[in-house]
Amino acid sequence: MQKRLLFLITLLLAMTTTVMAQVTTSGISGKVVSQGEDVIGATITATHQPSGTVYRAVTNIDGRYTIQGMRVGGPYKVTIAYIGQKTKTFDNVTLRLGETEDLSCSLQDDTKELQEVVVKGSAGVNATKTGAAQSINSKQIADMPSITHGIADVARLNPQLTTTNSGAMSFAGTSNRYNSFMIDGAANNDVFGLSGDGTNGGRAGAQPVSMETIEQIQVNVAPFDVRQGGFTGGAINAITKSGTNNFHGSVYGFGNNQNLVGSKYPLADGGYAPKFNKQQEYNIGVTLGGPIIKDKLFFFANYEKTNKTYPNLYSLGSEQSAVDAAKANDILVKIADIANRQGVNFPTALSNSDIYTKSNKVGLKLDWNINETNKASLRWSLVDAVQLNNAGSRTAVNGSSYAFPFESTTNSFIAELQSRISPSVANEARASYVRVRDNRAISGEYPNVTINNVGGGAVNLGIDRSSMANRLDQDIYTLEDNLTWYKGNHTFTFGTHNELYKFTNLFLQDLFGSYTFKNYDSFVSYYNDYVNGTIDPKKSYINLYRYGHANVDVTGNPRWESSFGAAQLSFYAQDKWDATTNFQLTYGLRMDIPIIMDTPTANEPFAQYAETKGWNVKTNQRLASSPLFSPRVGFRWDIKKDRRFILRGGAGVFTGRIPFVWISNNYANTGIQISSFNVNSPTGLDLLLDPNGQEANANKLKALGSQTINVYDRNFKYAQNLRFNLGFDFNVLGINWTAEAIYSKTLNDILYENLAYEQTGKTFGEVYGSAGAPVEDNRPLFSKVTAGSPYTNVYKLSNTSKGYTMNLSLKAEKHFDFGLDLMASYTWTKAMSVNNGSSSVAESNWRYNYTYRNPNDPELGYSAYNIPHRIQASAYYHINYGAQKQWQTTVGLIYQAKSGSPYSIYYYGDVNEDGANGNDLFFIPTDAQIDKMQFEETNFSANALTKTVFGDNFTAPKLTADMQRAMMKHWIGNDSYMKNHRGEFYKRYADNLAFEHHFDVHFAQKYSFKVGGQINSLELSFDIINAGNMLNKNWGHTYGDGFGVYYSPVNYQRNGRYQFTGGYATRNYSDYYSRWRGQLGLRYTF
Repeated sequence: MQKRLLFLITLLLAMTTTVMAQVTTSGISGKVVSQGEDVIGATITATHQPSGTVYRAVTNIDGRYTIQGMRVGGPYKVTIAYIGQKTKTFDNVTLRLGETEDLSCSLQDDTKELQEVVVKGSAGVNATKTGAAQSINSKQIADMPSITHGIADVARLNPQLTTTNSGAMSFAGTSNRYNSFMIDGAANNDVFGLSGDGTNGGRAGAQPVSMETIEQIQVNVAPFDVRQGGFTGGAINAITKSGTNNFHGSVYGFGNNQNLVGSKYPLADGGYAPKFNKQQEYNIGVTLGGPIIKDKLFFFANYEKTNKTYPNLYSLGSEQSAVDAAKANDILVKIADIANRQGVNFPTALSNSDIYTKSNKVGLKLDWNINETNKASLRWSLVDAVQLNNAGSRTAVNGSSYAFPFESTTNSFIAELQSRISPSVANEARASYVRVRDNRAISGEYPNVTINNVGGGAVNLGIDRSSMANRLDQDIYTLEDNLTWYKGNHTFTFGTHNELYKFTNLFLQDLFGSYTFKNYDSFVSYYNDYVNGTIDPKKSYINLYRYGHANVDVTGNPRWESSFGAAQLSFYAQDKWDATTNFQLTYGLRMDIPIIMDTPTANEPFAQYAETKGWNVKTNQRLASSPLFSPRVGFRWDIKKDRRFILRGGAGVFTGRIPFVWISNNYANTGIQISSFNVNSPTGLDLLLDPNGQEANANKLKALGSQTINVYDRNFKYAQNLRFNLGFDFNVLGINWTAEAIYSKTLNDILYENLAYEQTGKTFGEVYGSAGAPVEDNRPLFSKVTAGSPYTNVYKLSNTSKGYTMNLSLKAEKHFDFGLDLMASYTWTKAMSVNNGSSSVAESNWRYNYTYRNPNDPELGYSAYNIPHRIQASAYYHINYGAQKQWQTTVGLIYQAKSGSPYSIYYYGDVNEDGANGNDLFFIPTDAQIDKMQFEETNFSANALTKTVFGDNFTAPKLTADMQRAMMKHWIGNDSYMKNHRGEFYKRYADNLAFEHHFDVHFAQKYSFKVGGQINSLELSFDIINAGNMLNKNWGHTYGDGFGVYYSPVNYQRNGRYQFTGGYATRNYSDYYSRWRGQLGLRYTF
């Protein structure tokens, strides 16, 4: 693999003469006329005033000019000069990232006395973009209310973007895994695909870059420029600050503690969430930029340290925890007794440690004006972070060993050269290397023991099954070069963007063994029989047993790592045609070639077995390196030639990356290097707490299968969609309006199948209706077709073309000269999909894709990213006062309202007998059907539903069948969705949690003064997130944080029988995110 990678790098270095995938610069262009005639040979000089950087161009035979590769921002002074004509000057020009500002003009004869000077401000509407895009500058970043100081906070005012409180981003209803995030042109999204927020360092709670270093951010959803690629969701391009001729920088600090977090407030299921204690968070840093050689060589450096510490909110016995404390404590005592009897050390202490996140960020950037035609830059950055994960949740209490520190380190190196080869040819070249190292630092080697349905939650002890051996190394190389040729009124671009990857992944799930009990009763039953020596070999005590290990005789290493290389090569050509002075047409073709460099290990016995089944798969298949074409066309029409009414849009295909973890599953799970056992309801199995003793249980279960196989269709394709966009930017009554429509049709997305299970031809209602189950529940039943073979599960990854998203938005903005800026927008979204790809593991992507039909051919349903309604508004007021205008006050208010997270209700248990617990959507019975359903008695545990139905003080030794029927009738009858869909299946993500309303506030007081002739300033700020909750404890509640949440209040007990305890039936608030939170800040700028 290393030889192939070296060969590809060498080949690309030799052939790279064109490319630019994600834009890092800006530009200007225009047409120069005099008395209606084109001016040939006029000289355009653009000077970046802070650094003295100069760019020049000359108009061609059509009077046109273009300068690309310019520094983002400004201010610029642009002059247009021609012999015999008055020089035209544009002052205070500010350039947006990735956009080309139109500076056309008409020169006047030099004999006229009037000297014309044009002061260039912002156009009425954005007159340069073609597709849906937004630019955000450093001032807007600084004024945004934020505690996390993250990308999601800054980008959230984009109408097409929906964010979670934890920082995950969905654009226009698409998966957060399908986004692209670039810093100075280098990929900084988590290309392996494990981070929820989609960026490097995200799993350690770190932001990929210090926001204090950002010059501009560009957000793209439908860019029809073929240079933009690598995403089917949205793209965020960030450009960092550079040095100038003046030394400048900042020293800053932000912080909060428990006194800046809302005190107790009412919970939905009764009681109060108490005031926090020991909350502490601070973010401190320094930046410094300046000249090394005036007008020639500049530097910009930064350092930032972040430390967050807050208490575990969900400790056992707290009002936030839904877990029954008495039962949980009894479990701990019994587990300790089992460990003692087995003579092993097994931790039973619960995780009560404070949760922490720590990070350090360092960066250095050099900019070199080699001469007027060549500019170079070099940047290095480091993000080193650690976060305590898995400390617990409302529905789970975790052992101290179950929690683990997640460590992440990212190093990035970027080099770029901008060249003006001739008056009509420009070139941009870039190379980058990103090195990511992630590790779960567990505290010891212990089996995982999980007991579900302990009251309203679970008890998790030992080591998390996915953390027993989990480390990831990523190396990402990017090679780019962009050649632009200006010919008349055409701008031709020819390019190639090339990303090369090397992944090494240690991932051995269930290495120490994993035991899952269905509920407290089943665990107690096991314990009693174990202590009494009466374990029944025919009885199923344990609901699920899993064990996996490396086959040392094959791997030579008990901690075997899978490793593979990959690449995505992109080539494109484009013409931007200024057909008239007010109509621009852009059209081009992009070709992406995905390459997987290594072949997974062959499993010959499986290949022969698969052939007998007619599956047409084998483990040693590599993806075909077939080209994926992305034709695009876009237009922009300035209807009245005054930048007040602009119609724009286009259509095109977008090809993204896919999370490479989905590919890595096929290298790790060939059935050769790893043996795994995944057995539902094994009979007579012992709970062994010795991590080295799992072979004993494995030997008992070998006849049930020991190999989980992952394969993919050889013709599997990366994610692609066809996207249409129509936008109208207009200015009416001094208000800038933007109407946007986006429709995306899925061309290729993921589809998972488990080939080990096939339909029996019978339905659930047909088989179990006689036992009281609803006959109308006609979901198909399945049987295992690999019984008697060593193949437990066979997961196949292929493609589907089902799915689409629709997004409509309207946005209004108004600027007042006295310092007030207003904005409001509304967005409607409908997102439909087959599989949301929410997991990193093939098993989970199949197992937890909720369905009421065939899990191997799931129905089209609402996406986990379907947020139908979103309203945003902002108001910012800036005022300068004092004798020298040295005082400035800024007040900002942001209002966001949106539909809550989409959610599903499913059974806990295997209803359709496909071997998966938890992928069967709930059948919503009528009262008559409930009367016939058979419920098994279970222990009583008070919760919100039992209190509502039977009274606050009601207690009973058992929940009888009649009590469970009464609770289910009340639950369904009072649910807005279910009461209108009785006798039907609960469709995937068919309903959304309660509508949410949030106000965020930013206050800043600045005092400016001069030191050595240069303006310095001191600013004190105070941000309040969810400020409405400060005014009223019932405001600002968040019911679920994430894309797609799910509940399983009904237990399916096999053979058409059920249990319903009322747990998980209440939609409670998120404790932390439902409170107001404040942060103080102090920034000194010089």
